[in-house]
Amino acid sequence: MGSTRRIMGAQDVNSTAAILCAVILGTIGVLSFIIQPGMVDGYTTHLGLTGAQAEYLAFLEMAGVATATVLLAAWGHDLDWHLVVAAGLAAAVAGNIGSGLSANAASSAGFVGFRVLAGLGEGTIISISFTFVGVTAKTERNVALYLALLLTYGAFGLWYLPSFLNIWGFRGLFYVFAALSAAALFTIPFVPHSAAVASEPSPEARALPIAMLVIALGGVLAYNIAQGMAWSVLGLVGAGAGLADQSVANALFLSQALAVAGAVASVFLAHRLNRNFAIAFGILVGAASISLLLGRPSLTLFTVAVCGFNVLWNFVLPFILGRICDFELSGRMMAFAVSMQMIGLGVGPFINSKLLETGGYRGVELVCIALFLTSYLLLLAPMRQHSRLLAVGV
Repeated sequence: MGSTRRIMGAQDVNSTAAILCAVILGTIGVLSFIIQPGMVDGYTTHLGLTGAQAEYLAFLEMAGVATATVLLAAWGHDLDWHLVVAAGLAAAVAGNIGSGLSANAASSAGFVGFRVLAGLGEGTIISISFTFVGVTAKTERNVALYLALLLTYGAFGLWYLPSFLNIWGFRGLFYVFAALSAAALFTIPFVPHSAAVASEPSPEARALPIAMLVIALGGVLAYNIAQGMAWSVLGLVGAGAGLADQSVANALFLSQALAVAGAVASVFLAHRLNRNFAIAFGILVGAASISLLLGRPSLTLFTVAVCGFNVLWNFVLPFILGRICDFELSGRMMAFAVSMQMIGLGVGPFINSKLLETGGYRGVELVCIALFLTSYLLLLAPMRQHSRLLAVGV
């Protein structure tokens, strides 16, 4: 997004160390979410929850994530990010330790409360890391690097999760999350103190009317509700189709591994491919991938569907966030977009929990596809207006 070097006091936020720490923090923030299909399935097989209860538990954790991102979008611009990150990591550590101690009572209020606390910490870290990336000179590239790291973790995490849970259980998993969150405290000195940077906006940034910004954020919300619905239910869909747990884990591992290629492709294509075309392709073909799951998919069809879905998700996300940042000039659009993203990813499992109470997975899949289409239609209007402003040189 231009070649301007954004400096935060004496700190260059485009330095290799700063970007690496932003990427690490972002990955720590999604330790739980990125392996959510395996965790939701594990809640049913290891903790005795029903599918609807497992989805609702995932929703409550993501509600904590979303709450933190909304609060930071509104007020985080003026807070000291060092203190915010420290508080977020502390909440994640406490929430995961508490979850480990109460994992044998998964339906208890205490366990649920600790998952919400962990979610608040995760959301704090996610919001700061994404906003941090949003003020760097190469937003799309750095978002893609972040995705590549978390997807590598997610691929191996999903592949090994069934074996890990069989040996160590959820108690061991939550303790690992707590230890990694505590270790991330070393990144704090490399984090900017705030987003108040003096820099030039992207060369393609144009100020759209407030109404168009709201519509664009609505598109981000709809897209991520669809993603939250699809991602959290994939493990259950595979199990419902009669596939073995390890076969489902293997398919999800492959999808995460291939998704790294999708994220890396966006790095190389960021300045070669029309963003609006990339967004249309990623959203619409992603919806087509979910349609392959309708009915009772075979292992081959399930694998193709989850791989297509995951590759396109991580290919298109940097383009969506990069374009959203070009719709205004203050540099704050990323924080609002991330809050919509986290709300959507949290609402998705909640919708699933209600739909699964009354029927099978077909309803979840159809609503998910409809939301993908809605998201593209909502994003289309601000993208067209933005293109007109670029064409006339305004």
